[in-house]
Order: sequence, then C-alpha cells, then structure tokens
Amino acid sequence: MKYALLIYGDQSQWADLSEEDKAKLRAEEMPRWIAVMEQLATADPKLDGYELDERGTAKVVRVRDGERIVTDGPFAETKEVLGGVFVVDLPDLDEAIRLASLVPSADHGSLEIRPVET
Repeated sequence: MKYALLIYGDQSQWADLSEEDKAKLRAEEMPRWIAVMEQLATADPKLDGYELDERGTAKVVRVRDGERIVTDGPFAETKEVLGGVFVVDLPDLDEAIRLASLVPSADHGSLEIRPVET
C-alpha cells in the first residue's frame, strides 16, 4: 500500500532566526533526517520525498462562477502548514506510523498519514 506522509510544522519559528542559527539547527537535525531517510529507503527503494518551499511562495487557485481566482497562500487558521511529503510503499499502516514517528518534524509539528490510491 502506498502512503503519503504529510509533514506539517510551524515555519514562523524560523522567521526570526539568523542564518547562522538556522544553519546550526539544520546541522543538529541532519543525522536524524539521514537515519529516517535510510529507513524509508530500505522499506521502499522507490521512495519519493520532497521538501516544499516556504508558504510565502505558494499560490492558491480557485474557480468560482467560472472566474479564476489566484491568491497568495496557503490560507489556514493554523500555524502548522504543509512543509513536505514522502510517498512510500509500505506493508501496512502500522509501519507507516512507526516510520512517521521517526521523522524529526514529528517532535515539534505533526505528520498526517494518508493511503494513496493507485
């Protein structure tokens, strides 16, 4: 079964950090990211994973009454926004939950797991 592991986090915590502080935090988390990527790749050698650009670069498209409306986005009444996604083929939901709990972002954000219909 394919699962999408949607990574949510509060990007505002990064806004006030200096480039030096951002680099330090990334360096501290990289060993955990590398470890989880290795486990995901072992579980599914065809693993796809993507980090999304920050939400300020997003556009939201809606069509209302035949009119295309494009706004800056995403607009959400929450601090947590989608920041990345893994699409991985796993044997079951239990394994998806186990691997999602290893993603460093789970410590300060959340991961949503959804089956992907193929």
